[in-house]
Order: sequence, then C-alpha cells, then structure tokens
Amino acid sequence: MKLRSSLCVLTTLLALATPVWAQPQANPLREPHAEREGYIPNPAGTAVEPDQPVRPQLPTLEPRSPQPPAAPQPVAPQPPPPPFQLTPQEEAQVDRALNLWEQRNKDIKTFDCHFKRWIYDVVFGPPSEAKFIEIGVVKYAAPDRGLFRVEKEEKDKKETPIPDGRAEHWIADGKSIWEYKPGQKKLIEHKLPPELQGKAIVETPLPFLFNAEAQKLKQRYWIRIATPPNVQDQVWLEAYPRFQKDAANFHHSLFIITTQGMVPFALRVVQPNGKDFTTYQFYDIVVNDPLRLFQGDPFRAYTPLGWQKIVDEPPPPAQARRPPAARR
Repeated sequence: MKLRSSLCVLTTLLALATPVWAQPQANPLREPHAEREGYIPNPAGTAVEPDQPVRPQLPTLEPRSPQPPAAPQPVAPQPPPPPFQLTPQEEAQVDRALNLWEQRNKDIKTFDCHFKRWIYDVVFGPPSEAKFIEIGVVKYAAPDRGLFRVEKEEKDKKETPIPDGRAEHWIADGKSIWEYKPGQKKLIEHKLPPELQGKAIVETPLPFLFNAEAQKLKQRYWIRIATPPNVQDQVWLEAYPRFQKDAANFHHSLFIITTQGMVPFALRVVQPNGKDFTTYQFYDIVVNDPLRLFQGDPFRAYTPLGWQKIVDEPPPPAQARRPPAARR
C-alpha cells in the first residue's frame, strides 16, 4: 500500500511547468469536504436428451442421481457511481482548466520540489489534528524516472529525523521500483513487467502532474471545480475515480493550482474509507534545472553498506491454454 501511495504522489507532482518558491504554511486542507457515499452496487433448467426412453415420473420408482450444483459465475466488479452531475457550463469550466494544465506540462524535462505532509487519522484520532507532520522531497525526470523520500518529521515546531518505522524512500528508474527499508536494512528491487516499463509513473493512481493529458484525465476520473467562494487566485479540482482499480486506492482527491502561472499549491488524498486523508503542500519547486547534470544521478539506486538487496521478480505472463489433443 505504501508503494502505491508514494507513487500516487510521484504521479501527482509532475505537472509543474515553471519554477516557484513558496514557504510552507499552515495546512490549507485541514478539513475534508463532505461527500455522498456510493452505493454497493436463476434456477437452472434440466436439459432433456432427444430420442430417450420414457422415464418413470414418480421418484419412488426410480431414484435419480443428484445433479452437481452449477459453478458460480464470477461477478465483474461494479464501477463506482457518478458522485455528481455537471451542467454544460460547469463542464466547459473543467475543460478549460484541464487544457491549461496540460499545456503547462508539455515542456517539463526535470522537476524537483520539497513537500510538507499532514497525515490525519479521522477514525482513530482527533479529526482536526494531524497524527504525523512530515517533510520530504520529490524528483522526476521524463519520461519515467522518479524519486520520493520522506526525510524529517515535525514535532512541537521542531524538525527531527524520520523514525525508521515510518521512513519512505522510493526510486523508479523505468525498469524497476526500488524500495528502501531502513528498519530492516533491506533494499527491495520490484522489477516491472515489460508492459509497464517506461510508463509506470503515468499509470499510477493519480497522474495529475506526470504527463497530464486533459482527455485521459476525464476518461479516468469524474472531475469538477470545487473552489470555495471565498478563495481567490486558486483553482480547486476535485477528482473521483471512475474505475474500481483506482477506487481501491483512494476515495477522491483535491488538487489546488494557483491561477498565477498555473503552478501546484497543495494536494489532498482521501483514503478509500472516505474519512482518513493526507494533505501535501509543495514548495521550493524547480523545473528543468540546468544544474541537474552536475548533481549526479538521483535515480540510481545503491545498496547501503551492511544492507541486504532483495529482487522481487514480476509474475510470469499467463500461458495461453491449448485444447487437449484428440485421442486416437
């Protein structure tokens, strides 16, 4: 779950097209919006063989062998229901915002930023108080390399190293996703199957910032503008998954863009239970850094001294079943 969650953030951080320097502020998305809950979403006949002798009709005269129960048919997962309906005017506003956002993404080659993250446990903790406040970094290089690392936590307005048990550090190099586990001193290489190599970042649950394309976003999510009336100079885009595979990872998300320069400001991801949520605020953003070549390769994974490297191979592709050969 951590892997998909972190990749969600990698995916959500790629749409930046110009540098912006902003100082971290108080959590801009402290309280989640109220949302409507989704809905959750024949006797077999007996075949009669032709040209058979007449059988007795009374069960006491001739017992019949019981018929085996029919195998249950697999039920396809139902897609989530539409959470809202848009008027033609609202639809045009969404299209205009997404098209502007797509245009800002086309020239991105490299991207770096810091983030501040608030994690809320509404079910088991105070709903208005973050359980954890953390600070980290995200890096990206087109088309499919990324890095996500949580570096520090904030307690009593002081920054301290992140505990090993909550450490998150992932590197995607296009062919594998490398997971660092400091508490276990293990580096796990999750090799990607061939069909995901080169596009694993785009295929993660929230591709709003990595190669964002307006049409693909609308095909994958229900999106509406949810900017509060008293908020200026920002656009709030609220997105709900259209497909069950995405709904299994998050209930909905809220992405905030500044209207000045169309740069990202914050992101909130609500968990599948519709209550717990995580908020990110982005700052120290650098796009297409000309000095990146002199800073080494941040997407090359190294095994720290004394650590164990583990390779997680992808499952082999399913073999096509062939009909049995006819007996002679």
